[in-house]
Amino acid sequence: MKFVIFAGTPGSGKTSIIKYIVQELKENFKLFFAKFDCLQTSDDERIKQEYKIPTVKKLAGELCPDHYTALEIPKIVKENQDKDVIILETAGLCLRCSPYIKEGLGINVLDITSGDPSRYGPILTQADVVAVSKGDLISQAEREIFRAKILKVNPKAKIVEVNGLTGEGAIDVAEFIKLSSHIENKKLRLKHSMPSAVCGYCYGNKIIDEKEVHQRYLAGKELKKLIPNLNCGKCGFKSCNEFIRAVLDKKVKKEQCPFIKQKVVTIKKL
Repeated sequence: MKFVIFAGTPGSGKTSIIKYIVQELKENFKLFFAKFDCLQTSDDERIKQEYKIPTVKKLAGELCPDHYTALEIPKIVKENQDKDVIILETAGLCLRCSPYIKEGLGINVLDITSGDPSRYGPILTQADVVAVSKGDLISQAEREIFRAKILKVNPKAKIVEVNGLTGEGAIDVAEFIKLSSHIENKKLRLKHSMPSAVCGYCYGNKIIDEKEVHQRYLAGKELKKLIPNLNCGKCGFKSCNEFIRAVLDKKVKKEQCPFIKQKVVTIKKL
């Protein structure tokens, strides 16, 4: 099974180019399409009706859509073992989050009019393929400059110019999918950890597994109770959450935080 994740900001043309790629692949591969969004979408229904492939819609609601995507990936894989290619489209709201997995293929659909590539985070820098959309809106010289800027932040990226209206570039992207590795039955790993907040991924978990994510969250929650959450830097880390990640990764001992150390000393005296 091949697992492909399309990520990109809203309006970049992800769904439009995915339709052409599905059309290119569906005759020779058993496909499954998963559409992730926050509140509502009908893209999954349109692709299902037009190309006659199974689809699913996943709405994150109040959750971070990229964290939610990562949590749902194992379920999608488990439920579609009979498929040749799973295509997943993210909500693409955060430039810092990115649920690309090491074992699959990460494709960033990048709107050429959206600004300098240097302002993007893992959604671009961790992509295997960068599908540059809306290139017809600027000159050839500007397209070449944009390409050079992409390679500056992601030197290993394979760049393809695509057009969601005409289907340009869809065959090239489909070829990259055909050549991508099979995920087999390995434990899937994120290419990049998610930002710090309140879940297991926020505490640095990279394994895509519901149980391990929950255990990591509970362990982080217990450590969170022990620290003052001042981000004072006395432990050697710039934030308390970064310190918690290091403790959970067994890189440092929790007593490296002077506040925890003082509590331990006090308890021993009692």
